[in-house]
Amino acid sequence: MISDGTSRSLPLTRRALLGTAGALSFGAALPARLLAADDPDAGIRAAFYYAFTLYEFARNEQALARCVGAPGTLNTIVRRSQLSDWRSRNVTAPNNDTIYSSCLLDLSGGPMELAAPTVRDRYLSIAFMNAFTDNFAYVGTRATNGNGGRFWIAGPEWQGTAPDGVPVFRSSTNDVWMLARILVDGPTDLPAAEAVQQQISISAPAGRHPPRGFTVAAQPQGTDAANFLAVVNELIRRSPGRQGELARAGQFAAWGIGTDQQPSPALLEAWTRFLPIGIKDLREGFLFRDLVVNGWSYQPRGVGNFGSNDRLRALVALGGIAALGEQEAMYFHANFDAHGARLSGQNAYRWRVPPGGVPAKAFWSLTMYDAQPDGRYYLVENPIGRYSIGDRTPDLVREPDGSTVICIQRERPEGRLAANWLPAPAGPMRLALRAYLPKEELIDRKWRVPPLEQV
Repeated sequence: MISDGTSRSLPLTRRALLGTAGALSFGAALPARLLAADDPDAGIRAAFYYAFTLYEFARNEQALARCVGAPGTLNTIVRRSQLSDWRSRNVTAPNNDTIYSSCLLDLSGGPMELAAPTVRDRYLSIAFMNAFTDNFAYVGTRATNGNGGRFWIAGPEWQGTAPDGVPVFRSSTNDVWMLARILVDGPTDLPAAEAVQQQISISAPAGRHPPRGFTVAAQPQGTDAANFLAVVNELIRRSPGRQGELARAGQFAAWGIGTDQQPSPALLEAWTRFLPIGIKDLREGFLFRDLVVNGWSYQPRGVGNFGSNDRLRALVALGGIAALGEQEAMYFHANFDAHGARLSGQNAYRWRVPPGGVPAKAFWSLTMYDAQPDGRYYLVENPIGRYSIGDRTPDLVREPDGSTVICIQRERPEGRLAANWLPAPAGPMRLALRAYLPKEELIDRKWRVPPLEQV
């Protein structure tokens, strides 16, 4: 669901922060709780963690729906009917197991309606995520036992009544991302998966108002202070009522979050100094060094439903936005080997999957990513077009005891294990193990991911 190498700005001193407080354009002094003596950056750091996810959500929404200055494709379902490959750069850390149907919703004009098929023979998940990237509703294999039907998705302001028998999913924000994942068992299975995809649709009930576009375009890097604040505050204004996590926006007003006031030069200077520090912190934090067993990072509890854990929310927004909740899927990542050395395509590794595979009710896969300088991850171009390997990969060679040895390296291996090759990039890399519909031993963190062995 990220790399070092950005320029490092010096942290703000306590004196600088106090000077900033006195110069805020709206004349507010910083609350004492935002000025912890042991961390002079505590206040702006907390505001950054809260705001960064909103910024990333808006940036992705604008890029995917092309909705700056116009509605673009808001409230229009967009189908990606091919599996992701090394050219897929719309979102960080894409998977290569499913095809997607995506719809960025603006619910300010009223609810939207989802029509979903009943699917029993393949994994299907239709997830709805609010602007804080919390998954507030699902339709599909697990959540509705594969049953489809009609569903309404409504924003915080709507007070109407849905038709009889139509469930209503409520979002605390008007900006919502619907993302449907449909399992594909390789290229030959693609037509059948596409047939399911075509049965997923989004429509507007009668009398609904058209969607609104954004007025401020998010910059790609997120380090322009004025742009960062403007984008975050526009996204907050798009959902009146301050429901859910938006109710906490007022805690960060001293830092220009959730306010209509223009930021002062001193406040902009504070953000300009801190943004590179904050983003570098997220890149480091996404390595999850504190939750590592045998080189594998175990996701903290709360991914996909973050509550008030703003730092975890921001980490995932940078490194793997649109993560599902752990009842739907779990993610394990390897940035280092079992001895703490950074993984690199300059080395060769072996990963032995025990008999029985990874404990997942739906499927599991191991995906290779190339670590980018901006902290994002993309699939690796390779001569065999293989970006992931898992329980559905055909013709894998098994060991006599039923285990499977995966070869992870830059060059094609020799001999019988060439069939088990997962190509690596030339430099820093990241591995992601995904388990869909994880079994209890995974959810309880009792099953341990096997270590990578350098050869």
